[in-house]
Amino acid sequence: MNTSPQPTPPPSAQEILAEAQRRIAERENGGSAGGHPDGQSTPGATANAKPKTPQDLEAQERHLRRANHAVFWLSKHWLQLFNGFMLVFTALAFLAPALMYTGHTESGAFIHRLYDPFCHQFPFRSWFLFGPQAAYRTDGLLAPGEMLETSKFLGSAEVGFKTAMCQRCIAIYGAMALAGILYGLLRRRFALKPLPIWAFVLFGIVPMGLDGGIQWLTYIIHWLAPSVQLTPLETTPFMRTLTGGLFGALSAALLYPHMQVFFDETYQTLSERYGWR
Repeated sequence: MNTSPQPTPPPSAQEILAEAQRRIAERENGGSAGGHPDGQSTPGATANAKPKTPQDLEAQERHLRRANHAVFWLSKHWLQLFNGFMLVFTALAFLAPALMYTGHTESGAFIHRLYDPFCHQFPFRSWFLFGPQAAYRTDGLLAPGEMLETSKFLGSAEVGFKTAMCQRCIAIYGAMALAGILYGLLRRRFALKPLPIWAFVLFGIVPMGLDGGIQWLTYIIHWLAPSVQLTPLETTPFMRTLTGGLFGALSAALLYPHMQVFFDETYQTLSERYGWR
């Protein structure tokens, strides 16, 4: 007989909300057991606890209702917020070179600094605007320090001005924005199911991993074993855009239907409790 324990199902949105409300009430009451950190009551805690007045209870309910209303609003508008963020995040990468071109160099440089944690910003893997070419290649012979130093180059009037994210990152976030908009249109007519994990891995992760991974592998071999006659491989803007776009679009196809189920349950729970629509 198989006696292995059955997996515990994930909590529902209603259970999550109930637990959150319980914790809020505990915090406002000073803890469910006299405020002791391990949940055990301290001597005299119950006797010394001040009973809540009707005004306190009314204020507590008002705060709880306000917090729940914010969650309820989010459950209705989460997709618009996500799509708006992705669109703005992608658009700002193009705004930076536009600002540089029009003479607002400090503002353009500020956007580049904002995007530093999100992208390497190598000029030979980025788009250039307002110049003779949309992209520039490298001979692959840069040392690690030299490669990092190139990320500080923002462009010039002679070659154009660099976007604040590389070609692959722009494709990822731009594709997520477009896929999110398409999802918003289709979800009104169809019950869309999440993309299977195997499809996300096979068509989203593997192509991008091969395109970028082989590229970095050739660089590492060139740096660590310079005697090996191997010129580092630089992939093309088309391949960076294609693989990044696949990853971004399929990420939305995997995540958004799961998020839809969660927010639908949240909406239903709060709608039944407060009569909100």
